[in-house]
Amino acid sequence: MSHNNLEVIFKEMPKQTFFNLPEEKRKLITDTLIRYFSQKPYHKVDITDVAKECSVAKGSMYQYFENKKDMYFYSIEMAYSKFLDLLNKINIKQMSIFDYYENSLKTVWLALKSLKDEYILLERAFFFNDSPFKDEINEKFLTKSREFLVEIVKNNQEKGFIRDDINPLIIAIFLEGASFYLKKFVIERAINQEGTSTYSLDIEYFRGFFEQFLKLLKEGLEKE
Repeated sequence: MSHNNLEVIFKEMPKQTFFNLPEEKRKLITDTLIRYFSQKPYHKVDITDVAKECSVAKGSMYQYFENKKDMYFYSIEMAYSKFLDLLNKINIKQMSIFDYYENSLKTVWLALKSLKDEYILLERAFFFNDSPFKDEINEKFLTKSREFLVEIVKNNQEKGFIRDDINPLIIAIFLEGASFYLKKFVIERAINQEGTSTYSLDIEYFRGFFEQFLKLLKEGLEKE
């Protein structure tokens, strides 16, 4: 993702000094921030430790970012972008929204093998009680996902996959809310009953929930 695209997406930008660094160094700092924020609650992450691992002075980190919150939001954005890149590989223009949801589950599950820290960071940021900016994070990223969903819905209506007697924005809002609270339920259930992140669970743990979710979607949205 380019520097200019990042500016459009979120306010918590690294400073220009960060983008002046060699690409390898930027990647090291980004990956290290993601890993630290995925492993610990926000308030327990010590930027001194991050700086030491990246072989830079702590003061340099604040030359690259305005504050710790900016580092946190930048980490979330980069993790989120990696997952979007994976979802964008699914040819959504040629499939129904029902197939999209089924394929996105498989894609996300496979991604966990290569994006472990990114997945755990997003899960913690969106759903854990120790996330200090949870409302702000959800508002920011749900707005982005809504725009994405509206386009999927419009495309599905045009192709006759789903009913077209309902405003696509209303359908997108419904899908957004239903998907979010299903994920919230599954994650909180894993934490409370299994005592673990959903990362540690088998895909079969999710399959039953999502099959029932898809059944509800089809019965309510599929065009007769």
